[in-house]
Amino acid sequence: MTGISVRAFFIRHFGLSHEVVFSLLLKLWQSGAGLLGLFLIGIYFPPEVQGFYYTFVSLVAMQSFVELGLYLVISNLASHEWSRLSLAKDGSIEGDPQALSRLVSLGRFVFKWYAVAALVFFALAGGGGYWFLDKAQAQGIEWQIPWLLHIAFSSLLLCCMPFLSLLEGCEQVAPVAKFKVWQSMASNISFWTAIVAGANLWAAPALSSISAVFCVYYLVVSQRHFFRPFLKPPATVCINWKTEMLPMQWRLGLQGVMNYFVFGLFTPVLFHYHGPVVAGQMGMSLQLIGAAQSIASTWILTKAPRFGILIARCDFKQLDAEWRKATKLAVSVMLLGVALMLGILYLMTWMQLELVSRLLSCLDFSMLAVGAIFSLMGHSISVYLRAHKREVLLNAGMLSGVVMGILVWQLGSHFGSSGASLSYLFVFSCVSFPMVFYAWKKAQLDWH
Repeated sequence: MTGISVRAFFIRHFGLSHEVVFSLLLKLWQSGAGLLGLFLIGIYFPPEVQGFYYTFVSLVAMQSFVELGLYLVISNLASHEWSRLSLAKDGSIEGDPQALSRLVSLGRFVFKWYAVAALVFFALAGGGGYWFLDKAQAQGIEWQIPWLLHIAFSSLLLCCMPFLSLLEGCEQVAPVAKFKVWQSMASNISFWTAIVAGANLWAAPALSSISAVFCVYYLVVSQRHFFRPFLKPPATVCINWKTEMLPMQWRLGLQGVMNYFVFGLFTPVLFHYHGPVVAGQMGMSLQLIGAAQSIASTWILTKAPRFGILIARCDFKQLDAEWRKATKLAVSVMLLGVALMLGILYLMTWMQLELVSRLLSCLDFSMLAVGAIFSLMGHSISVYLRAHKREVLLNAGMLSGVVMGILVWQLGSHFGSSGASLSYLFVFSCVSFPMVFYAWKKAQLDWH
């Protein structure tokens, strides 16, 4: 087989386009780096410090309360405008002037939005997180300055988010993923070095600071030609925020807030009711399962701009074919990853390795893993629906968030990690996925 035919074979049967390959390399690196990070945390962090670190992670996830799901709107709207635009050899934008004007108006609006959101996030999450962590009254753990630095650099990364989302919506998924590989490599090496050096919680700002510096450099230097038109106001027509963005954004914003209760509430609840050790076990287990889900979702997320372009062209038959193929590949990879993780965990438990005490029990871990499979299938459907520039999953997201929040709070406080894990499985399998599936079937009939 020639080089071209080999490439065509892998694209046809495994969906391994350039976007998927670079994104998959990123996810594989992040997962491998995450596993090494988990190992180093288990070796060098005391159990209490581990709990503080994963509580840091959960508190930073509160950014969903200020950015309000706008990054999803950016990518979907940009992909529709990009159907009439292209990238010149020097990296600048060329094509239909009206589409470029609308794209510029979108970019200038979201850049301002995220600048304000980052400031609000730093003030509220930084101060609120400081108060919450201070209630633990942990003796001998220096968390105050590391926390403030970590939240500051995380706020800067939040400010960079719309630039990257805009690039991805303009079919620059592969270049952005390639950049993120280098960014992740540099930040993780810094993170590992800090852990091994005995820096404890100072490893968190070591990670976020390097990520922020790399991101700013990439946007200001590497992508300067792409973003040059955004320095001036749009030339002609503009995107109307009230009619084209707000209907989707406020629904995604509410879901983003609810998603914090779906994904981010576990560690803080266990930290508050059962201490940092149990919180650390939950945080580490969720990170492992999240790594598998992140790799599997690569086949779906990299196709989101492509889905938007096909919808703009009304090519719904090709849209459905490409989405089904991506979903099957994603679910297959997730099933393989879950089976592998459960097998390793059971083997570690049977061998009575000390590191297994830093994770949840096999039963609790299994409940989280199965719930994550349903979560991935629902996520795939949401990408398909939102590519239409519509948001019909508000009811599913709101109900799932409320039920998850109540169950994690009640079952987690009384039954610890087992109650929290059962809540995760129940909500995704019996509440979220059935509602998302119904919305998808109805939308296909109504829209196509």
